[in-house]
Amino acid sequence: MPAIRHRARLVLPLVSIALTLLLHCSSFAQIPPTVPESLPPQPLIIPSLSNPLVSDWIWLDGRRLFKVAATKGNLSERTQAVQESLETIKRSYLRSGSIEPKVEIRTSNNLPVVFAEDQHLLTITTLDAELRGIEITVLDDQIKSTVERALKSSRSEREPQFLQQQVIIAGGVISLAILLNRLVHLWQRRLKRPAKAIAAPKTDGTKQLPPVQFWVGFKGILYQVLSILQISMGLIGLLICLDLFPYTRPINILLLKSLPIPLTLTGVGLATYLLIRLSWAFVNRFALALTVTPFLSPIASRRTLLRISTIANVIKGFAVPVWIGIGVIVALILLQVDVGPLLAGVGLVGVAISLASQSIIKDALNGFLVIVEDQFGVGDVIQVGEYTGVVETLNLRMTQIRNAEGQLITIPNSEIRVVANLSSEWSRVDLDIPIPYPADVDQMLALIQTTAQAMAAEPDWEKHILEPPQLMGVDDFDHRGPVVKVWIKTQPLQQWAVSRELRRRLKIAFDEADIAIPVPQHQLWLHRPRS
Repeated sequence: MPAIRHRARLVLPLVSIALTLLLHCSSFAQIPPTVPESLPPQPLIIPSLSNPLVSDWIWLDGRRLFKVAATKGNLSERTQAVQESLETIKRSYLRSGSIEPKVEIRTSNNLPVVFAEDQHLLTITTLDAELRGIEITVLDDQIKSTVERALKSSRSEREPQFLQQQVIIAGGVISLAILLNRLVHLWQRRLKRPAKAIAAPKTDGTKQLPPVQFWVGFKGILYQVLSILQISMGLIGLLICLDLFPYTRPINILLLKSLPIPLTLTGVGLATYLLIRLSWAFVNRFALALTVTPFLSPIASRRTLLRISTIANVIKGFAVPVWIGIGVIVALILLQVDVGPLLAGVGLVGVAISLASQSIIKDALNGFLVIVEDQFGVGDVIQVGEYTGVVETLNLRMTQIRNAEGQLITIPNSEIRVVANLSSEWSRVDLDIPIPYPADVDQMLALIQTTAQAMAAEPDWEKHILEPPQLMGVDDFDHRGPVVKVWIKTQPLQQWAVSRELRRRLKIAFDEADIAIPVPQHQLWLHRPRS
């Protein structure tokens, strides 16, 4: 954190310098228009409802000069004619040796006409005056003054001294952009260094619980934000450099006119993605805070971990469509699309889909009850019908389990009627041990009891066995011999490992006691046929 603060102290002054240069460049690139734009809004005169009054800007060297007005069908033609005339006048003025441009107002058909360098520029109409809400005689003086200033600036910006000054500013902007990108790159390299990982709580079962991402992810989000910042700084530096010179300023204007829609969609998409990642990080952080508690027993702590991790995964899955929906709505609003009818249509479509997809609603309701009632969670071993396996995915719609053969089985939540949780809180070894019929039953019971207790007392197995083994006695008779039942209460998912080890130890104990493991016995009865 101190290193990050130190880098922030270096970056902030450089950002301030960049903003100062940007404002400085903007002051060169924009001539204050003499046509006042701060007048109170005046009602526009609409010639007809089908062909309303519209307006557009006239540009010179990438600067806005003044607006011209016309009906909607004639605006493009008039704007193009005025632009072409102004470009011709500019070239004529730059070729001439005079410093002061020759701009005058003449009258034709009782309307003022602007001439520059003895060439017709435009005729000021009543629509132009009505657009601004001023008298036409005032408007012609303002447009004349604006054209004179623009032509003078066009000449001065092409002087070698001015171009040299702009080259120096462009070099400073490029150097600053490179320096800032270098600092951001160093910051990214620092973020990529491996940090001290927060260990995920382990179960005492056969595997570590995978569901909750205990790495909070804030560094990953910051790394991506810095990557976006690098691209943004490069783009801003390019636009500033293009805006410094009259030859490249039209390219800058063309880029700015074509970029709003792509930039809006890109910005909303990036913001949506970062919000999804940030919400995931907050969910992971909150889940981690809830799971690390010293007040719960190991069994309760494991069960709490399973439940919290399952709920965290469900919340993260639910956050994705929510943020995407909000992002789409915000993008449409920024693009000036009326979202009211669209939302109403989406609502109707949602109702229709809900009626046609009642099974999905049943899946969601049953999945919600499974999570709330803690019937099982991610990491549990469950049996649903004929399928048994470890729960790998649990959301509102479906449950995915991995069986012993490695098959991933997907079960819709609405199909889960009866579920057996084989790893909830604790498990039990239910072991049936056959003994030979000729053997001494009491001796065999004592041998089995001693072997099981010795195993439970060993440190390697003591942590897996919760209670002393219970010898239930002779539980049944079958073709091999009497069957002795043993119960051992274990940690969740440890019943199989404990039962396998106990069988191994019993085989060794039987061999040492010279007791043969009983095998199925058959008797053959011979009868003499009756005469």
